[in-house]
Amino acid sequence: MGIRERTTVDMEIAGCLVNLVQIGLMFAVGVLLFGVRPGSVPALVAVSLALAASANGMGLLVAALGRTEAQVNGFSVLLAVALSALGGMMVPSFVMPPGLRLLSRFTPHAWALEGYHDAMIRGLGLRDVLPEAGVLLGFAALFFAFALWRFRFER
Repeated sequence: MGIRERTTVDMEIAGCLVNLVQIGLMFAVGVLLFGVRPGSVPALVAVSLALAASANGMGLLVAALGRTEAQVNGFSVLLAVALSALGGMMVPSFVMPPGLRLLSRFTPHAWALEGYHDAMIRGLGLRDVLPEAGVLLGFAALFFAFALWRFRFER
């Protein structure tokens, strides 16, 4: 692995750690200030790790596809809002028409939300969230693979 590729991997690891700190802080605020019951902590950790990997993969993909910083910023916001809405973050997927409900299953957001619901609301454990975590890791692998294929390293 060359220095450019190694630097990219190091940056992605750092990005995942930043994502995990953000997720941890959100859960801490929920628990400490709002009395949220976290449910199965191992299940939350599994979903959060897979979600962080997926989010970083998507970020790298957007960076690889954009030609300018403005393109990357604009596309990031558009993608985040559209996928959040489609994935059930703004409107629950059970009230969506059947076609949109099916389409939501093609977003990492829907799988992350399902995993968090399983752990926090349904009281399920680590084994029960492995399918959702696995799909999120599949999204991550797909995003990373496509991003690295499209990425243009400057010489």
